[in-house]
Amino acid sequence: MSIEGQSPAKLANLVDTIGGIASEISKHPCVTYLDDVQLSDNLVSGVMKNAAVVACSDVGAWVPYVCSSASVKLFLFQNFGHHFESGGMVETIVGKGIQNVVVYGHSDCKYIKFLARPENSDKTKTEEQRQLYVAALESDSQAAWKTVGQYNVLVELKQMLADPIIGPLAASGKLNLHGWFYDAVAAQIEVFAPKIKAFIGVPK
Repeated sequence: MSIEGQSPAKLANLVDTIGGIASEISKHPCVTYLDDVQLSDNLVSGVMKNAAVVACSDVGAWVPYVCSSASVKLFLFQNFGHHFESGGMVETIVGKGIQNVVVYGHSDCKYIKFLARPENSDKTKTEEQRQLYVAALESDSQAAWKTVGQYNVLVELKQMLADPIIGPLAASGKLNLHGWFYDAVAAQIEVFAPKIKAFIGVPK
């Protein structure tokens, strides 16, 4: 992963930060690779009973096209920041027995850039996240913001693993978690691959 326009120290910090959380969540067997084609095919064929996707509101109308079949049980949630705690998502996961959840982030996220402003620093969840935002603001490069976006997807997965309701479901093998990131510049979905602890592009 390369990040243009950063000093070597800041570059190392950004890479180390996302690498650290990637290594941490990759230890959980419930965090697995699942791309959009696999999700759609498995839902249509019945191999997969159901799934839920939570995406940032900025992704907009593209989210329903994850799987266009009206016959499958695919629950779609959208909010600023792709947070799983809002919009009744936790209740749906429990009540509908959801087996797969995808956290779907994207590049050039206006909400992330809003949060990154110094006057909004109180809205960030951790000091680590705040430092990432500061570095991205200083660089203001596509690559730096992409790193922040992917980091936030992993943070959401980490928070799901720690959630008192979602965490036990995942630990028991009843729920699998997946991370997606849409790179608008490359027009490509990248999927988190726990085996290599990184996001990788899905072949078109």
